[in-house]
Amino acid sequence: METYVKICVTFFVILSSVITPSKGQSNTTGLEQVQILAGWQNSDGTYTAAVEIDLDSGWKTYWHAPGMAGIPPQFSFEGSKNLKKVMFSWPAPVLFGDDHIWSIGYKSHLILPMRVIPEDRERPVQLRLNAEIGICDKVCVPAEFSLSSSLHPKRTKRTAKIVAALASKPKSKTSVNAQNVTCAFLPSSNGMKVSVRMSLPATGDREVIMVGYDQIGHWVQNEIAERSGNELTGEGIIRRDSGQLAAIDRSKITLTVVSNTMAADLGTCVE
Repeated sequence: METYVKICVTFFVILSSVITPSKGQSNTTGLEQVQILAGWQNSDGTYTAAVEIDLDSGWKTYWHAPGMAGIPPQFSFEGSKNLKKVMFSWPAPVLFGDDHIWSIGYKSHLILPMRVIPEDRERPVQLRLNAEIGICDKVCVPAEFSLSSSLHPKRTKRTAKIVAALASKPKSKTSVNAQNVTCAFLPSSNGMKVSVRMSLPATGDREVIMVGYDQIGHWVQNEIAERSGNELTGEGIIRRDSGQLAAIDRSKITLTVVSNTMAADLGTCVE
């Protein structure tokens, strides 16, 4: 389960769109078209596929951790056949908004690659995707859609759009010259505060250090980062869905710097 901020301060208009099969036009304002790109089968028997989301001009959708004012995307593959597991590879997002109301995501278009693991690599996978995503312009709309598609064995020709999306991942720690990344932990009455400090040349006009925590039943409240020269500091508070947070596993923390122009993966707090 991805971590995300649970408090959304934007006004939402609820609309929905049900689309079957693998490609369809949407009746939801702002959502132009969605489809599954069937992709190819890899040598280990897994499949590489993707969800393609086209938005109207000026609209945006959200990263798995959508920030302060975003809607976390939800995906379900219930009803699929010959399916063991699906893992997403999120392209690099950007930061929207200002210091007070901000979100993280993609403008106009998103191709979200998936690694699909079948139960039986010799048989097709019948994918059924039920999704709810947030899309935003002047209003924010939780858009629901359903898609279905078949992934066939021995289809090995790569899809150019998926290859490009896989290549647009966040930059590496080395490539952005991030150094001396440190984490400090302070238990509080409502969670665990993680304060992050690093040396990092400016990556954009606005920046946030997204503290993630890959643990079911937990989420993270993040704050806009502060910069002084090459020093960037930020913090996130890890919380539980219910009950008191007693301890955390530092190896499950992820650090990602996101600005209005780029994103960089900085690893974990144990490095």
